[in-house]
Amino acid sequence: MLWSGLGLAGSIAAFVFGVTAIVVIIAGPFIGNDGSDVRRTIRNAAGIPPEYLPMIIEAANNAGCAEVSPAVLAAQLHQESGFNPSARSAVGAMGIAQFMPGTWAVHGQGDVWNPADAIPAAARYDCAVAAATASVSADPREKMLAAYNAGPGAVLAYAGVPPYPETRNYVRTILAQAQVYGDVIDAMVAGTVSAAAVAPVLAFMESQIGKPYVWGATGPDAWDCSSLVQAAYQRIGVSLPRVTVDQMRAGPLVSAVDPQPGDLLFIPGADGTPAAPGHVGMYVGNGRVIAAKGARWGVVESALSDWTSIVAVTRPLAAT
Repeated sequence: MLWSGLGLAGSIAAFVFGVTAIVVIIAGPFIGNDGSDVRRTIRNAAGIPPEYLPMIIEAANNAGCAEVSPAVLAAQLHQESGFNPSARSAVGAMGIAQFMPGTWAVHGQGDVWNPADAIPAAARYDCAVAAATASVSADPREKMLAAYNAGPGAVLAYAGVPPYPETRNYVRTILAQAQVYGDVIDAMVAGTVSAAAVAPVLAFMESQIGKPYVWGATGPDAWDCSSLVQAAYQRIGVSLPRVTVDQMRAGPLVSAVDPQPGDLLFIPGADGTPAAPGHVGMYVGNGRVIAAKGARWGVVESALSDWTSIVAVTRPLAAT
């Protein structure tokens, strides 16, 4: 758990986070187990020290938010310390959940070196950063884990998982390990789509590279960003809404960390916001995105790494 401020934006986010965290701490005992009577557990506990398993299950169920499941919490502790309660990082992170001293002073209770204290604290802190980043329209668990690793300010500043290789790997690794432990990652995560099914969509996008961008255009000689992806999916009989915000809401939403070819990537753009993005492109594989970028560029191919402010990813074929 390594993070620092991000200038004015970070200071503002830190203030908001601090207020939210206080509310979560005060309300925690009344929140219960995410508002559900379903007690979540771990289906495959292989590799989890048996002495910590009951603590993890109890802590996740009592944390107070849906984002923290026992499998996600266990995967996080595995990633943070390898379940080592004596772990200490080079920068001073402590214990099984690798709390920095300042964070533990605010959010911890008891002894940071005692897993019975540190594991519930990690689950509560996960919920606190999840609440602090609730305004960001992105996968809830990805936001939470990114905020635990890089700080809520970074998630707020980038309107999603920040483009730090360490943080993206942290999120990806934990969610993958959670699946090993038997977790159903999230109802928002849709299934995979076959390469054959999406191939005509990708071929159409490739064929449009170089055509001009004209706001409001619907082809075939010029496009805007949303009409281009709408036309691409029309090639296989999938009907998308016309405008970007409606396309995002049509979903289904999926993970933003590892997109599949055919996924639609949404960013605020010049005239949008994280909640109502103004620009959309399509991931076509091999780290590439095709989009009707703007009047200066037309339809272009760019690197996925250039799309640093993704607020949502949808997989239209997963809904069919």
